[in-house]
Amino acid sequence: MYTVLLVDDEAIELEMMEQYVPWEQAGIRVVGTARNGKEALSKLTELKPDIVVTDVRMPIMDGLEFGRRAKQIDKSVKIIYLSGHNEFQYIKSALNIEAAGYLLKPIDMEELLVLLEKVKKKCEEEQLASAGGGWRLEKLLLRIVREPVEERRLEWISQWEKSASGFSAQQSFGAAYMTFEPPASRGKPEEDAVALPASSGALVSDAAEAARDLLRQRLDTAIVLETGINTLFVLFQGKPQQWDPAYWELLREELLAITVEGESFVTIGLSGPYKGFHLLKEAFEQSQRCNDEKLYRQAGSVIMPGSQEAMKQTDMPVEQATAALIAAIQSTDAERTGQTLDDWFAAMRQERVERNFAVRAVIQLLTALEQHFTSLMAGPLRDQLLADHWKELSLLPSIAHYNAYAQRFCSALLRAAGARDADRYQSVAGQITKLIAERYHLPITVEDIAKEVYLSPNYVRTIFKEKTGETILDYLTRVRMNHASELLKNRSLKVREIAHQVGYENVSYFCSVFQKHKGSTPNEYRKMQL
Repeated sequence: MYTVLLVDDEAIELEMMEQYVPWEQAGIRVVGTARNGKEALSKLTELKPDIVVTDVRMPIMDGLEFGRRAKQIDKSVKIIYLSGHNEFQYIKSALNIEAAGYLLKPIDMEELLVLLEKVKKKCEEEQLASAGGGWRLEKLLLRIVREPVEERRLEWISQWEKSASGFSAQQSFGAAYMTFEPPASRGKPEEDAVALPASSGALVSDAAEAARDLLRQRLDTAIVLETGINTLFVLFQGKPQQWDPAYWELLREELLAITVEGESFVTIGLSGPYKGFHLLKEAFEQSQRCNDEKLYRQAGSVIMPGSQEAMKQTDMPVEQATAALIAAIQSTDAERTGQTLDDWFAAMRQERVERNFAVRAVIQLLTALEQHFTSLMAGPLRDQLLADHWKELSLLPSIAHYNAYAQRFCSALLRAAGARDADRYQSVAGQITKLIAERYHLPITVEDIAKEVYLSPNYVRTIFKEKTGETILDYLTRVRMNHASELLKNRSLKVREIAHQVGYENVSYFCSVFQKHKGSTPNEYRKMQL
């Protein structure tokens, strides 16, 4: 049975093709659907369909661009295009022989079934021409490890054994599940970004081929599959040393060097030795489970069966961590914020909290912070902080990445809290200068000012000095001396009267302060101004 991927941006059209075309009768199974070319490319790598039926006009990436890229990924895939009357001739001339067929919309069912038979015949001819080819083994192996029905899986295994030259049913085989991930970056987020950045390390376009070449040199017999984005699955047989973790650690470093662009790390989950190809799916699933152990690791590693403990389906307490984070963020203490998160995620790793429970706990923590700091989440920051945490976190490979995500989120809150406090402090400083302007002629003290702004005297002193660069006493004195200078221009006012008008009862002290600020006594200053 051949497989088909359906691509159309119209939900009704897609449902019609999936539900009402007699695929089973035609010997074809629908393995997936996509709403645009970009999504289809991702599923093409994952599902490896024999046939793709795609619309031409679609958003994000149209059918023509998708077809061009699809052929680069899998030259053997057969593409059938669906188009309207006004673009049909253009498509035919533009694509020439790249398309397996063309159909006008609305689809004529009989015409479609005739075309599918021609496409299937072409697939069979290519398979016969390349009997035993690696691409056929890969597709069969992918179907085996993903087929849930045992009876159908055994049929695929029977076909695979006939073509799997180099593999022996009498020898043990093993499976390796490899993933390539970006590091858990804890760097400061950009001013306008909070979400985890896209992977800085990604598989190069010919990663699978590069891995095949390397594994062909290092392993006696191996098949390499791309089972997803940045994911490789390897089935192998070979020498006894190929079951040694140290052997795979060296291989892991070599793979990282030749298959990745940018900073990244590789995790390899290994199965134990299995004998009998009817256990292919079991070996695949064991290697995948071992790879899942990376949830509790800080970076890439080789993980063998039996090296992991049981995961706990238990809720992670969030109340204490939430309270500590709120206090740290309110006081804009970045160091304490980071340490609180480190401790909490270390406990999550030590308790081996199962992935779904871990994600749920992180979401509860971030949601509690969002609710408490609602006032900070305004303007552009609102869209950044109110992200779809479940969607973001579910794509991350480890608790270390969850920690980095939370660190970036809290860094954004810290920045917002700092900006808020800066504005609030500026407001307090403004209140103080206004009070002094209104009461400089009275015997006002820092304690009096502190009561007016509802803060402690020491806090008031600190804020004012930070925002103005001078102490409250220095500022008050400067204001008084400036007013005194203006009053001295009026010869009818005595120095004693001026001293009282600017808040000084002791005339001698006023004269001393004035001389210190203006460089002359009040009388000398008056003579210079007249």
